[in-house]
Amino acid sequence: MAKISIKDVAKEAGVSLTTVSQILNKKSDRFSEKTVNKVVEAKKRLGYFPNKNAQQLRGNNIKSVGVLLPNLTNPFFSTMMQTMDSYKSDNVDLFFLTAKENEIEKGIIHLVERGVDGLVIAQMINNPSILNNYLNEHNIPYIVLDQSDDYGFTDIVRTDEKRGGKLAAEHLIEYGHTKLLIAQPYMLTSNMQARVDGFKQHCENYNLASPLVIETDLSKEGGFSIVDQIIESQVSAIFAMNDEMTIGIIRGLVNKGLNIPDDISIIGFDDIDIAKYLNPSLTTVAQPIEKISKASLSLITNKLQDSNEDGIHNINLANELIIRETTKKLNKYIKRSKK
Repeated sequence: MAKISIKDVAKEAGVSLTTVSQILNKKSDRFSEKTVNKVVEAKKRLGYFPNKNAQQLRGNNIKSVGVLLPNLTNPFFSTMMQTMDSYKSDNVDLFFLTAKENEIEKGIIHLVERGVDGLVIAQMINNPSILNNYLNEHNIPYIVLDQSDDYGFTDIVRTDEKRGGKLAAEHLIEYGHTKLLIAQPYMLTSNMQARVDGFKQHCENYNLASPLVIETDLSKEGGFSIVDQIIESQVSAIFAMNDEMTIGIIRGLVNKGLNIPDDISIIGFDDIDIAKYLNPSLTTVAQPIEKISKASLSLITNKLQDSNEDGIHNINLANELIIRETTKKLNKYIKRSKK
């Protein structure tokens, strides 16, 4: 089947090629609403997509940015996508793509072959040096978010997740909990490892026993599947690696007849949009999704505007503890170690 061209759109709409070109390049203010609607409807009917390479040859100033996300089922990433789309400038188009852990590089190559001008990578990169060389060879500026380690290749936006883990431990310990458990995925990304480290180190400051660790899938289903292990552990409080996992754990515990937080306290991480609407509402460590999205857009836009920009930008944003209803005081005082 032949590819639909701009000439086909012009013929379908009954207007000139120049008219179609100007309307599709956001210069529609010089045409009547009727003409604009004819072109837009013709484009939709034919399923026309602009040829990016041809646009670049004509000097089009619209830049396309590919955003690689782990998934869209987690509200954290869908909120990030919506926020980035809301704050992007008119001369930037965003293309969102998800990829499995073992297909990240394939996803990036796919976006490059589609002609993106820049990339925002919100997944852990398996071979950062190889990827950096590949993107440099193709003159594709990119930034990474906090699931990747900082290798100094490019700009990075992250939050202080070690402090986030500390905030979670601090809250539970202040509430009198000493028998603690960490629910984490089988493979820890660098940012989640920081959460775990911060939590464990703060427990050490109070001479508490090292928290128990249960591994599962990073999902609601994963959290739900470990409920029997949690009950058998007889811990009084749980720190889960994200809110999605936390929601699954809560549902499983309730199904087993336990009351949250009277029988067991639980704290999550991210503060996804549904967290405050749960019953009970979720205590969690909030990540500033809006700030992350804005900073990412700003960095990649600057790189697209000035490819010779010097220096690497490392943006580190603060997390915040949001205390709601899934944690409860045990009326105990835990003395901090003097070490």
